[in-house]
Amino acid sequence: MRLRELLVVGVLLMIATPAVAQDTSRGEFSGGWRYYHVTLSSVARPIELTLPKNQPQGWYADASANLSPKFSIVGEAGGTYFNDNLSRTIGPVSTRESFDLKFHTFMGGVRVRAPQIPWFVPFGQVLFGGERDVSTDERAITFLQNTTTNRQERTSNNAALALDSGVTMSVGPIGLRASAGYVRFFSQADADAFRFSLGAAFRF
Repeated sequence: MRLRELLVVGVLLMIATPAVAQDTSRGEFSGGWRYYHVTLSSVARPIELTLPKNQPQGWYADASANLSPKFSIVGEAGGTYFNDNLSRTIGPVSTRESFDLKFHTFMGGVRVRAPQIPWFVPFGQVLFGGERDVSTDERAITFLQNTTTNRQERTSNNAALALDSGVTMSVGPIGLRASAGYVRFFSQADADAFRFSLGAAFRF
């Protein structure tokens, strides 16, 4: 709850800050690495393999158009991936199990910027959209050289809300973007998540 309060306060401060020498770009493209800390309890998975809270294998890409020096509309897409496997042998029985998850988000919304210093622009944003995850669980049991395989694939689509704040540091049209925020996934078992993004930014 405290993170959400800090994000709201940051956005209000940006709106209230007077303009001096502002960034006057028309928009921005950005893309890079994304990290999630989340428990996806709505994803069915085997007992032996558990989905960790830390999901570091992710990416994001977004594009924004400036409606004014302080306000932009934003479209964003991102993907996160996880896979794990487990093998064990007890007597004449060998078990091999693998789990694969592909998790994508597609969101849009509004960004509030504080462009008073062109090379250092803090921002806050509110995004809403959806997420789609595809999970695959495969289990193979071998007994006396006879192997039985069971494979299950599940897909789910849910709504998502993201509140982020961050900063873009630029030298001319090329810069570095860092942001952190809170995400709510509205699935059968609602999940809260923290995410961190780091990437390149290109103004136009």
